[in-house]
Amino acid sequence: MKIKRALLSVSDKTGLIELAQTLHKHNVELIASGGTAKSLEQVGLPVTAVEEISGNPEAFQGRMKTLSFEISSSLLFRRNDEADVAKAQELKIKPIDLVVVNLYPFHQTVEKGSEFAECVENVDIGGPTMLRAGAKNHESVTVLCEPSQYQGFVANMLENGGNTSLEFRKQCAAKVYTMTAFYDLAIAGYLTQSTGQQLRYGENPHQKAVLLKDPFSEGLAHKETLQGKEMSYNNFLDADFAAQSLKDLWAWQGDYAHPSAVVVKHNTPCGLAIAETPMRSLELAWKGDEKSSFGGVLALSFTVNAEVAAFFADKFVEVIMAPEFTPEAQTMLKKNCRLVPITLQKKSSWQVRTIEGGALVQEKDHFSTENFKNVTTNTFPADKQKLAAFAFLCVKNLKSNAIAICAQRGSEFEMVTLGSGQTNRVDCIEKLVIPRLQEKGVKDASDMVLASDAFFPFPDSIEIASKVGVKYIVQPGGSIKDSDVIAEANNRNISMIFTGRRHFLH
Repeated sequence: MKIKRALLSVSDKTGLIELAQTLHKHNVELIASGGTAKSLEQVGLPVTAVEEISGNPEAFQGRMKTLSFEISSSLLFRRNDEADVAKAQELKIKPIDLVVVNLYPFHQTVEKGSEFAECVENVDIGGPTMLRAGAKNHESVTVLCEPSQYQGFVANMLENGGNTSLEFRKQCAAKVYTMTAFYDLAIAGYLTQSTGQQLRYGENPHQKAVLLKDPFSEGLAHKETLQGKEMSYNNFLDADFAAQSLKDLWAWQGDYAHPSAVVVKHNTPCGLAIAETPMRSLELAWKGDEKSSFGGVLALSFTVNAEVAAFFADKFVEVIMAPEFTPEAQTMLKKNCRLVPITLQKKSSWQVRTIEGGALVQEKDHFSTENFKNVTTNTFPADKQKLAAFAFLCVKNLKSNAIAICAQRGSEFEMVTLGSGQTNRVDCIEKLVIPRLQEKGVKDASDMVLASDAFFPFPDSIEIASKVGVKYIVQPGGSIKDSDVIAEANNRNISMIFTGRRHFLH
């Protein structure tokens, strides 16, 4: 079906006249609101006023223009559904095939420092309604939300005999939902500054910050502290990272999970451990880096009782997260220590990070041992396989470039030391991991497993690791020098696993 009727309502008039002239040339009826209609009439284009479709006048100083049963119905009824078509005919609803709408300039109004009332007046209501309605019905309706789309639309329409392709309409619909999501987020952020949960400050004292909650989530942002000071911006970052790391440990163990503990400082784990008892896992995680654990954030998989609380009697920590805190433990813990209840089962599937002008969205990095394979002459021992998995899980949660060395004693697993956040892998081992092992009095790491978050580009890291007796390495593989790295491992009687999965973390 060709595009026969178009609804235009734009605040940014860029390219409007040229687009409307092209549509008119192809016998498309132009329906427009307020200022858009005037712009088209001034160049002699025939325009149907939106009021003629809605049956209602513009009202409330422009707040009511396009919101109506008639217009929304024209966009939403399904053209290929007999019942919908029959109902549209009964109601005398004619289809609108193209929506050209861009939203009130809310961002620009806020950025120029306008008064609150003016900013609120620039919150668009009718525009998002029309765009979202058309986008939902993209099987039949094309939606354009910014002038940069006009040229591509015209080309696609001409290629498809006066209509657009389904793929093009789907792309336009996705753009609408992305754009309206950011638009609503900007509004929520603006209003939250005065009405939402304000934080004391941001990452640093001179930065303002607010907590914006996702209404569709039950995560950390929604948790209420049981006691302690108000959560800070940095507390939230560290606590979220600690909780995600703990959930990794818990999920990896499956149905028979042992008590697990994670200590995080500046968004980097400095201790991870699994043990038979809660106290033992806590002790192992804490000693991963006792110096850095001071002032850290902890995530624990077990109830914090009096025994656990006593562990912190002479220690300063910012936040403790656990499934439950006993009343006795709460009275024993320092008053300023933030206590946050968490659940271990749920983990979000997507990750969003903002960049200048937009956002990056990716799947969460999930852990798997499915593609682990031995690549060296010395076969990786069966009794070291679980330790290899634990070590690789630990390094997954470290900032790249990262190296972790881990140990196992029976059912106990601990991250002995680490090197992370380095611009090259050699420095992780040579300048961080080895000196830290020596500080701990570890002269021989031959019973431990070394894990790397990404491949070794050259054999030099293998050579350096062997100086402290490393005999077991787990790494993703994938370097063009893999054969040289494997050869070096063989020369030094090192067993090595390739995981087939990289775990960069930035």
